[in-house]
Amino acid sequence: MTVTMKTLIRLAGVAALCASGALVTALTAATTAPSNDTKFDAAQIAKGAELAAIGNCGTCHTAEGGKPFAGGRPLSAPFGTIYSTNITPEPDTGIGKWTEAEFVRAMHDGVDREGHDLYPAFPYDHFTKVSDEDVKAIYAFVMTRDPARAQRPRNDLTFPANFRTSLRAWKALYFRAGRFEPDSTKSTQWNHGAYLAEGLGHCGACHTPRNALGAEKLSDAYGGGEAERWLAPAKLLALWLRRAPRDRGRSDGRRGSEFGDGARGRRAGDRSVYGGPHAPAHAGSQAQR
Repeated sequence: MTVTMKTLIRLAGVAALCASGALVTALTAATTAPSNDTKFDAAQIAKGAELAAIGNCGTCHTAEGGKPFAGGRPLSAPFGTIYSTNITPEPDTGIGKWTEAEFVRAMHDGVDREGHDLYPAFPYDHFTKVSDEDVKAIYAFVMTRDPARAQRPRNDLTFPANFRTSLRAWKALYFRAGRFEPDSTKSTQWNHGAYLAEGLGHCGACHTPRNALGAEKLSDAYGGGEAERWLAPAKLLALWLRRAPRDRGRSDGRRGSEFGDGARGRRAGDRSVYGGPHAPAHAGSQAQR
């Protein structure tokens, strides 16, 4: 069979179109969002909802008057103001393109999808202690929220924090990746509480004093700190961790019911009021009660 020059040119054109189409597909595959048809187990989503409440995800990642989890809330830092990110599954301004593995890396290693170090206002120094299973449950939860297109404001940071490369030095000095390790000398209940407090609850982020570079002074863990210009006293967490039943007296002279009122933002026995950032922390703790 004789093939004319015109036919060869046509075949070559078709081949070129196919090749270009394959190239476009290959180039875009890496940047497209995970399929919206991804099915997450209902039980896993429910578990993720409880864990996200304990971690106060919605509090930090929701601006005043903004859509849930769409970011933009200002967070005070030693070197300025950091605005929380959009963690809804919106593909352009949120985390809709993030894979499960990339989400786990952010939680455990403080590295975003593009490989940039994250500012520790996102407490990955605590989240690194959370199990893979729990982090994946949180991923299932946030990826099934309503997508919200919302671009956060630019961070307002002073030198040297305005250079993200400075985070490498900070992480080298203060960040130690690794999952929570139970203490075999303690009870199961104690270890469960420690896992929540040290990990998702990131209690020390507020209740532990920090040094000049914003790192927790682990030698004085839970010794009292500051959060959002509110004092986070040592005694508040200490009482919370060892609180007695409501109908029993306390060795410190307060009753469990009095502390419960204080933790809920109402007046406690000493006429003090616990509120501010502690209010959502308390609300999140109810997910496990």
